[in-house]
Amino acid sequence: MADVNSQSRVTCACGKTVQQRNLAQHCSSKSHTAFAAKQPPIIKDKKNDVEKTDSSDLLFDLIAFLREHDLRTDQDRIRVIMDRHQNMDPYTKAKLGMKNGESILSHYDVDHIHEAQILACAIRYTSELIPRVSNTLILRPLRSVLNDASNLTITEAKINRSKGQAVKYFLGHFQTLSELPLLSVFIQTADGKERSIAHFARNIVDTIQSTSSDMSDSIRQTRMENGHIAGANSYEKVAEQFDTIIDRMQLNWNEGVKLRNGKTYYVST
Repeated sequence: MADVNSQSRVTCACGKTVQQRNLAQHCSSKSHTAFAAKQPPIIKDKKNDVEKTDSSDLLFDLIAFLREHDLRTDQDRIRVIMDRHQNMDPYTKAKLGMKNGESILSHYDVDHIHEAQILACAIRYTSELIPRVSNTLILRPLRSVLNDASNLTITEAKINRSKGQAVKYFLGHFQTLSELPLLSVFIQTADGKERSIAHFARNIVDTIQSTSSDMSDSIRQTRMENGHIAGANSYEKVAEQFDTIIDRMQLNWNEGVKLRNGKTYYVST
């Protein structure tokens, strides 16, 4: 993120003036994408394959850019999600309390199976994909991969919230190179009302594991929307880093987890 106040107003390269905190959302909009598509192809430094850009190029919040904010209202996509999971929450294995075509109930969320935090982490390890305005076109296809129905499910809001917190905790350990299985994280970070996630941790991990190869392939096969072949090497790097993160999750791990009270918690399979 740029080191400026989120309330301050900035002017994007397309001429639109927005608050700094809304820059990521603006850069993912159709109007900005249409502007970016008309710009000349990105120039690369032949020596190190890194994009040349003006030092004043604005940075934005990558996670906010990657997420779509209308997931609950896209009925066509909701129908696809419900069909894919047979009208069931894959985490709790419970039938959803609504019929196909109905609006999502307030206590349900549309959840990214592979969180935006995970994809953002993989992108940040690819130097030429710094989240800045000039990289909008090359980043936007990755946004489409994240929000594709194949990476979405419908689950209880409290489970979605707790899952996001656990993934954030895992990434903190990943970036310090310390070992911590994702299953263990779900159990250790569950607290209070969110404790129920511990009972579904195995299902969540299994869902992540069963979809990780398809997600990796989707990232690897990504191409820019404007028809330029440029960027293929960058997407390959993102896929490789995504695979590294998934590997570090140790998704086959199934040992007892030592709790803060000294007891050992075993996940039922």
